[in-house]
This record gives sequence, structure tokens and C-alpha cells, in this order.
Amino acid sequence: MQKEMLYINGIKGGLEMSLFEIETKDSIVTGLLGGFIGTLCMDISNALIFKVGGTEKLYGHLAGQFFVSPFRTNQRKNFLLGELLHFSVGAIFGLPTIFMLKKTGKDHYLSKGLITSMLTWGILYTGGQKIGFFKKLRFTKTHYSAALNNVIYGLVSAKTMVSLAEPTMFNLRDKQQSLNITINTSNDIDKIKFVQPQPSQNTANTYTMNLRN
Repeated sequence: MQKEMLYINGIKGGLEMSLFEIETKDSIVTGLLGGFIGTLCMDISNALIFKVGGTEKLYGHLAGQFFVSPFRTNQRKNFLLGELLHFSVGAIFGLPTIFMLKKTGKDHYLSKGLITSMLTWGILYTGGQKIGFFKKLRFTKTHYSAALNNVIYGLVSAKTMVSLAEPTMFNLRDKQQSLNITINTSNDIDKIKFVQPQPSQNTANTYTMNLRN
């Protein structure tokens, strides 16, 4: 009985590790996953605001206008087509965020996520209306809710990427600032020196330290 319990606990522990310690090594996959989860949270926020009358349309209605006329987006099949496009574009827009994090490091990642959120709001939402991809929305409350939803998208996407990605994915900047330390020993106290930079062909800095035995 005790062995069976240990076996069950072992399986349970393995499942918990697989669920909560998932790490991705591929930056493209991480970016797409982060963008997808960010879009999901964005969509939930949009649905809740729509339910209380804080916005005119759901994102499925807006994206559906790329395929059919506005009044036909209320049909279930056309709405789902719009949702498919909405989630696809949201996942793809996660890629600029992951590349930014790889280039600059994951410090202040939420601020970097906000940059992406403003890009999606400005390019897709505002630009889409200007170009005529979908019908212009009338109420100011709709524009405010869209800005809020895009902020949620950017924050959640960035947080998801940092949580899912293997730590080494964002260590490029740290590797370039790594130190090569050479330690020399000497009995002559006059030769003891503080750490001094030495020229190196490597991108990392090289330091030499003379120590006494």
C-alpha cells in the first residue's frame, strides 16, 4: 500500500512539474505563445466590457469585417472567422516583443510590453479605421476600452514570455558583459595589484589580478 502511495505521489509530482515548470527554448514559439495568451486575456476583457455596455463591438465583429460586411459579422460563422483572424494577428504581434526582450534583456519587461501594446493599438485599431479595414466606431468609450484592452495584451504577453522562456534566452546581453579573470600568485607584495582591465580580442572584458600566496 505504501509503495502504491509513493508511486501515485510520484506521478502527481511529475504532472505538477510538467504543468508549472514548462520552459520553451525557441524564441519564435515563445513569442507566439505569449502573443496568443495576451490576446486571450485581451478578448476576455473586451467581452466583459461589452457585456456592461462599455464598448460597441467585440473583436470578432471588428476582425470579421475583413471578410464580410459589418452587418453580417453578427452571424456565428462570420464572428468565429473574425476571432480566428484576431487571435492569429495577436499571436504574430508577440514576435516584436520577444525580439525586443532578447535584444535588450528582460529587465523592465512590462514597460517593453507596453510599447508593443501601443503599437497594436495605433497600427491595428486606429490605423485600421483610418484605412477603412473596418467601420469607424463612434463612441469615445469604445476608444478608451480599446486602449485598455491593448495595455492588457502587452502586459500579459510580456509576462507570459518571461515566465515561459528558458532563462538563457535573455542572457545574450549578460554574456557580452561577462568577465574573464586571470589570477596570478606571487610572493612579492609589490606585485599585488587591484583588478585592472587588460586588452582582449574577445567581446567580453578581460581582467588580471595578482594575488599573494
